[in-house]
Amino acid sequence: MHIAFGLCIWLLVVANVVAAGKDAAQELAAADTTRSPAPVEHTSELMQGEFEAAWSVLQRYETRLHGRLEAQPGRQSILKAGQRDVAAVLPAAMRRIVRKAQGWLGGGGGASDSVYRRPDWAALPRDVQKAQAAVRRLADAGVEDAQLVAAEMALYGRHGAAVDVDAAFAQYRRLADGGGNATAQYMVGFFHTTGLGGAAQRNDLALVYTALAAMQGHTAAEATLAFRAVSGLGTAADCGDALDKYQAVARKAVAHYVSGPPLGRHLPGYRVRLSDDIGGAYGVRTGPHSMHKAVDRATFDELLEYHQYNARGGSVKAHLTLVDLFYHGHRFAPRDYGAALRHVRAIVDRLFTRSRELRAGVTQAEATAAAQAAGMLGIMSWRGEGTPPDTADAFRWLTAGAALGHATSLNALGLMYRNGVEVPRSAERATELFRQAAAKQHQGGQVNFALAVLDSQPDIALASLRAAADNGHVLAHFYLAGIHAAARGEAACRMAVASYKFVAERADWLHSPVPAAAAAAARGDTEAATIEYMRAAEMGYDVAQLNAALLLDHVARRVGSSPLFASRAAIERQALVYWTRAANQNVPDARTKQGDAYFYGRGAARSHERAAAAYTLAAKSEASALAMWNLGWMHEHGVGVKRDFHLAKRWYDMSLEASDSGRLAAHASLARLCLRYLWAWATGQDVGDGPLFFAPRPVSREEEERVANANANADARHANRYDNDAWEHAAAADADTDTDAGADAESESDAGGSMGESVFFIAFLVGAAWMFLPLR
Repeated sequence: MHIAFGLCIWLLVVANVVAAGKDAAQELAAADTTRSPAPVEHTSELMQGEFEAAWSVLQRYETRLHGRLEAQPGRQSILKAGQRDVAAVLPAAMRRIVRKAQGWLGGGGGASDSVYRRPDWAALPRDVQKAQAAVRRLADAGVEDAQLVAAEMALYGRHGAAVDVDAAFAQYRRLADGGGNATAQYMVGFFHTTGLGGAAQRNDLALVYTALAAMQGHTAAEATLAFRAVSGLGTAADCGDALDKYQAVARKAVAHYVSGPPLGRHLPGYRVRLSDDIGGAYGVRTGPHSMHKAVDRATFDELLEYHQYNARGGSVKAHLTLVDLFYHGHRFAPRDYGAALRHVRAIVDRLFTRSRELRAGVTQAEATAAAQAAGMLGIMSWRGEGTPPDTADAFRWLTAGAALGHATSLNALGLMYRNGVEVPRSAERATELFRQAAAKQHQGGQVNFALAVLDSQPDIALASLRAAADNGHVLAHFYLAGIHAAARGEAACRMAVASYKFVAERADWLHSPVPAAAAAAARGDTEAATIEYMRAAEMGYDVAQLNAALLLDHVARRVGSSPLFASRAAIERQALVYWTRAANQNVPDARTKQGDAYFYGRGAARSHERAAAAYTLAAKSEASALAMWNLGWMHEHGVGVKRDFHLAKRWYDMSLEASDSGRLAAHASLARLCLRYLWAWATGQDVGDGPLFFAPRPVSREEEERVANANANADARHANRYDNDAWEHAAAADADTDTDAGADAESESDAGGSMGESVFFIAFLVGAAWMFLPLR
């Protein structure tokens, strides 16, 4: 009992001591609080200030770096920047010898990836080194902005940092899982979609993270999910889900579009196809879409100097050309409203009086130019482009342009009457001006006229919207999508999705990676351009799918490795994905590239049957001469398809008709085909029914009808040979028959010429072989 009583006393003492300790700790904390702010808040403010200082240093350095790169003369296309590995096209036994010879000659055996080179750490300025270290330290401490910047530095190699994809993925993953950052969640989904670095390529995780970002309103994530839903990528195709996602993106885009100056913001510029720099995916003159090389910077500068020279000489046409160039911008010339305004004023000063009347003696062409200049000057004055906004001056010039029948002036003047700018509101006058602009096929006028008469004349309004949408007007597509979305049915849903997708990809100021990708490609930064084009490709941009596939194909074949992927096989696999998606969106030559991937086993298991299927689609849908030649070769050798000499000759002939660029290759192939056919026939192999080269020319249905008509006319002439009228009819029929026969003879002559050229190639090949045979 005494022992129990002692234990109770001891426990009470301990409890009092602990309570006293707690009270003392609370008093100390209260005392500290009265002396200074909370330590966590104080530290957070200090860390945020330190990050902003470091971020400012990094931004200034990046701006200077890009400025130096853009100022370098003679920069070439990113697809031409690498040194071609000529040994890659040689037989395997010769590659090592040739590469050693390249090394001895100083040419190097490897292939350089791009002209963009990040400076070494030691070469960076001291303030940049300190800023990079500060950002990484703050990222490790959990500052969200620093984590995003550190991840971008590692992924894109920005601010002089080295590319480290694994570190970027770890940073994004930490921020996405810990803080729920929408951008980080979207990027983690992108990693799992593409398999960048060491990330597992899992569609389920990609969909989860992308959906989490989209739930927070991340526009790029919404566009990505919309494209996956409409295409059935990693999930079942769902038109309704795609409609909801694309509608959300399109509404943001249109809200931003109309929030700008009068008549809306200027749409983002032209989407550059990297293949244009080399004349096409396979080079210049390899298909109907690559007959000419794109204008390069030197040629553009020469054309610009030519028009400027003519403008200085007083050419109104040259002034108008320069107005259009500087106002809308060009790949090699950004918008310059000041220059555009100078050329506009030069036109109006020459063709208008001070009272804004046309001068006497103006020709019809000059009157048209005057109307265009008046409308442009009115719009620039209203929007404040190159000059302070002046609605009164804008109204006067737009009135002058409308009086001359200028469609843009009519539409803009209608907006002034509708909104009561410088004039009292008048819906009737505005509708009439919109109607006149729409009658001249002005897209904005068609949209505004449709909106004005939508309630009273819905059929006319719908036809006007469709006409504007056919010409690519963003608002027309948006309103049409709304009309289709309100209707029921799968067809209406698909039309609504197509229109909303057009709006989301055309009015994409807020979410598009394409401008950053084009800028990276222009300065030769292969890694950054590839990543940004891949992001846009996942959002459904066909031009981005083409460019991403080209860059990945370029890296895989010329370099063989990339810091973005774990292996060359991963690069080729992702390139095939984008070739396939681009082909499904009717991008020229993409289907043929898909066939090449299957034929050579790049990115997928080698399958000559799938290659033949892809070539057949390209040949029939795109009239690709290269795909036709490939099919001819496959039928000739029995690769992926049954050997058929007649089908081989047909595809070779079609390739020759589709493009003259492969004339030599087609004739050489026909000559080889003839030799193989003769050898197979002589050795008793199956060569098909009928002769190959000396078969009668196939007769088309039209020719059969002409022959039947000629025979009928001959019978009628024989039955009525004593009737003068019938005889005159028969003479006319004879003339037509002779004409048709002449055309047939000409066709047979062409066929004979083709056969003669093939026989010539056969003789040439036999003679060459005879010359090189060893004499005994």
